[in-house]
Amino acid sequence: MFKRLFIALLTLMWVQNSVAQSTGSISGIILDRDTKQPLAGANVMLENTPYGSATDGEGRFIKQNIPVGTYRLRADMIGYKSQARTNIHIASQRMIEVNLDLIPVILEGEDVTVTAGFFERAKDAVVSVRSVDIEEIRSDPVGAYDVMRMMQALPAVVSGADQDNEIIIRGGNPGENLFIMDHLEIPYPNHFSQAGSGGGPITLINTEFIERIDFYAGSFPARYGGKVSSVMDVSLREGNRQHHMGQFNFNMAGFGLTFEGPLNDKTNYIATLKRSFLDFVIANTGLAAVPQYWTGQAKVTYHLKPGEKIMFNFLGGIDGIDIVGEDTPQARGAENVDFATRQYTLGVSYRSLIKNHGYWVTSLAQNMIQVKTDVYRVGEEATHNTYFTQADLELGHTLKSDIFYKFSPKFELSGGLKVSTTYLDYDQDYQGLPVVNYIYRFDNQYWGDPAVRSTWDGEPVQPFDNAFYYAALDTLSESNIIQDTLSTGTDETWQNNLAMVSPSVWAQSRFYLFRELEIILGGRVGQTGYTNYRYFSPRIGLSYPLSQALKVSLSAGRYYQRPFNVVLNGDFLNTNELKNYFADQIVLGAEYLPREDVRLTLEIYEKRFDQMVTSTWSDSVINDRDVIYFDNERQVNAGAGYSRGIEFFIQKKFVDNWYGSFSYSKSIARGIDPRDEKTEYPWTYDYGDVMTLIGGYKIQYMNYDWYSRYKTSLIAKAFSWLPFMPSDEYEMSFRARYVGGRPYTKRVYNPYRRRWYIPADSPLNTLRYDAYFRFDVMLLQRFYFEKMNLVAFWDIMNVTNRDNPWEYIYKEDGSREMSWQFKTFPVGGVTLEF
Repeated sequence: MFKRLFIALLTLMWVQNSVAQSTGSISGIILDRDTKQPLAGANVMLENTPYGSATDGEGRFIKQNIPVGTYRLRADMIGYKSQARTNIHIASQRMIEVNLDLIPVILEGEDVTVTAGFFERAKDAVVSVRSVDIEEIRSDPVGAYDVMRMMQALPAVVSGADQDNEIIIRGGNPGENLFIMDHLEIPYPNHFSQAGSGGGPITLINTEFIERIDFYAGSFPARYGGKVSSVMDVSLREGNRQHHMGQFNFNMAGFGLTFEGPLNDKTNYIATLKRSFLDFVIANTGLAAVPQYWTGQAKVTYHLKPGEKIMFNFLGGIDGIDIVGEDTPQARGAENVDFATRQYTLGVSYRSLIKNHGYWVTSLAQNMIQVKTDVYRVGEEATHNTYFTQADLELGHTLKSDIFYKFSPKFELSGGLKVSTTYLDYDQDYQGLPVVNYIYRFDNQYWGDPAVRSTWDGEPVQPFDNAFYYAALDTLSESNIIQDTLSTGTDETWQNNLAMVSPSVWAQSRFYLFRELEIILGGRVGQTGYTNYRYFSPRIGLSYPLSQALKVSLSAGRYYQRPFNVVLNGDFLNTNELKNYFADQIVLGAEYLPREDVRLTLEIYEKRFDQMVTSTWSDSVINDRDVIYFDNERQVNAGAGYSRGIEFFIQKKFVDNWYGSFSYSKSIARGIDPRDEKTEYPWTYDYGDVMTLIGGYKIQYMNYDWYSRYKTSLIAKAFSWLPFMPSDEYEMSFRARYVGGRPYTKRVYNPYRRRWYIPADSPLNTLRYDAYFRFDVMLLQRFYFEKMNLVAFWDIMNVTNRDNPWEYIYKEDGSREMSWQFKTFPVGGVTLEF
C-alpha cells in the first residue's frame, strides 16, 4: 500500500514539472530570550549564501526566492550571543518560519567575547536540560516523528517497553513527568493513556505543530510544579501569516491532513486531523487487538497589537481497541476486552510584553479524559458475559498566570500562581470469580490439597509438590482436572466521586555575583485539595563559566507530587489523610563546547524519595491479585527509596553534512522494602547501564550535475520509490541502544488454586531479564518540485531481529512464556507538502 501511494505521488509531481528551478521563503522573529522583547536591527544570514536581512521594529525578518535545499541560519546583534540553527529546509513554494531567542551578555570590557553556537539554551536551566527543534525530531532514526521516543536518546531516559512511549527518568516511575504545551498542562499526552502514568504507544501532539521543545530531566526551575521527575515544555509555532499551505501525511501512525494560513491581517491558524489506518489494512487477516484512533489539533493566534496576542489551542483524541480471543504473550494475559477513551485539552492563553523589561502570560484550560472498559467471557452460543466494567471520568480546569520582569542586566524576578480544579467520577463493577480448589486424576489416584479436601469420590486425596505437577503436566487432559468450587465469588460494585481545588504560587530571582556567577533562587508553595496537604518546594541553581567553552553548574531542590487520582478516588480507606510524596534532588554538572557545533556534558545526580504511597502489608495466604501480599483496602505514605548515577552526553549538530550523539549513564535505583522498612531492593526501572549512539549523514544529490538529468529519466520515474535510490536530498541515520536488564521478582505456582503468587518472605526483584539491545536504521528522501514537495522515510526498527524481553506471561496451567518487544519492524511514511 505504501509503495503504491509513493509511486502515485511521485508520478503526479513529475507530470506537473520537475525541471524548473524551485524556490521557497523564510521568515521569523528574533527575540530577547529573557524578556521576549523583539530585537530590531538584528542581522540574520543564511550562512555561505548572499541571502540575509535585518529585523524590523517588531523583530521580524523575511527573505523570499531562496533556492530549495538545506541551510544554516545565524542571527547576531551587539550585546547578545549570536545564535545559529542548522538543518533548515527551504521547500518549494513554502514559507518556512524560524524564530530565535538571543541570550543577552554583560559587556564590561574589551576582553569580553560574544560567542556563537548552535545549542539553544532554555531559560533558568543550569543542568539536565536539552532544547530541540522540529528538524531534529524529523531526523531522529527511531522516533518516527514521536517526541517522546526521541527523548530516549538522552542519558538515563528510558521507556518501559517498545510498545509504550512513557518515559522513565533517573530511576523514577511512570506518571512523574509534566507535559506542557503553550503554557497549557496536558495530563495525558498519549493515545490509549493509562490512569496514573499518562503512557501510551502514540503521542497525541502533531510534530508539525512544534517549534521547540525544552526537556528538563530533573532539577527544573520553580515555575514548574506538580511532578517530581521531568518536564517537557513544548512551544507550538503559529500558522503561516502570509500564505495558505497544506500537508498530507501517511505512515504507520495513521494518515491525515494539516492546513495553515492567515484568516485576516491579525489572525492565523494551523489545524490537523489524523486517523489510524491499520484496521483498514489487516481487518481480514484474523489478527485481533487492532487499535483505532483519531487525533485532532488546532491553534488559532490573534495578534491584538505588537507584543500582545491571544492563542487558542485544542488537542484531542478518540481511541478504541477490541481484544477478542487473543492467546499470545503479546496480549500480556488480556482476555476479551473492549477498551475506549475520549480525551481533550482546550485552552486559551494571553501573552503581553512589559515594555523593555519582560512579559506576562495567563492561560485557562480544561482537560477531560473518559475511559470505558468492558471485560467479558464468550459463553455458549457466543454469548457476551461481562464480568468487569469501568466507566471513569476525569475533568480538570487550570488557571495559570506567570510574570517575568528584568530590572537590570544582572537581576530578574519572576513569579506566578496556579489554581487547578479536579473532578473525578469512577464507576466500576466486578463480578467475582468463584474460589476453586483443583484436584487432579493421575495414575488412577486423586492428587490435591488434603488440608482442603481429604477425599474425592470416596478415594483419598494425595498431596504433591510442583515438581510432581510439572512432570505430569504433559499427560493431563481437561477431563482429569477437577474443579472443586469452595465458594462463590464476591461481587464488587463501587462508584466514587471526588472534587478538589489545589492552589499554588511560585517566585524566583535570578542574579549575578562576582560578574559571572549566575544564581537562581526559587520556591513553590501550594496546597493539595481534598487532603489539604501543604508543601513548600525550594529550588536553587548555580552556574559559573571557567572559560568561554567550559562551565560548571549545581542545582538542588525538593519536588512534590500528589498521590495519583486512581488512589485518591479509589476504593481505599481514608485517602484524605494521604500526603504528597517528594523527591530531594541534587545535580552537579559540567558543560564543555570545544566547537560551536559540539557539546559535551557530564552530570552526577542523586534523588531521594520519601512519603511514597504504598499499600499496607498483610499476611494473606493466597495472593489473588498477583502482587505481593498487601492490604488493598488502605494506602499509606510508607514508601521510600533513592536513585543516583553519573551521565555523559556528547552531541554534534548537523554541520558538514553529518550529525551524531552518544550518551551513557550508570545508575542505581533502590526502594525500601515496606515489610521491614529497612531492606533495600532494586526498583522496577533499575536498568544500571544505558547507552545510546546516534549518527546521520546527508547527501545533497541536487548539487551534482548528473542528478538533474537522472531526475527526469525513466529510471528515476520507475524506481525512485526504492529507499536506496537517489533523491534531491538523501539522509541516512542509525540508532544503537543498549539497556541493562530490568529486575523482577520470582513467582511461585500454586497448582491447588492454579494461580501464581509471590511468597510473603520472598525478596523483591532479585532476578533480571536479559539486557536490551536494538539497532535501528532510517532512510529519508526529499524530492523538491516546482509547486510541491515530497518527503519519504523508511524506518527499520531492530534490524538484527534480536529477541528483547518485555516480561513473562504467567499462564493458568503453570507455564510461563516470554512476551517479546518489537522484532524487526519496518515503518514507512510519506509527507506531501503543497
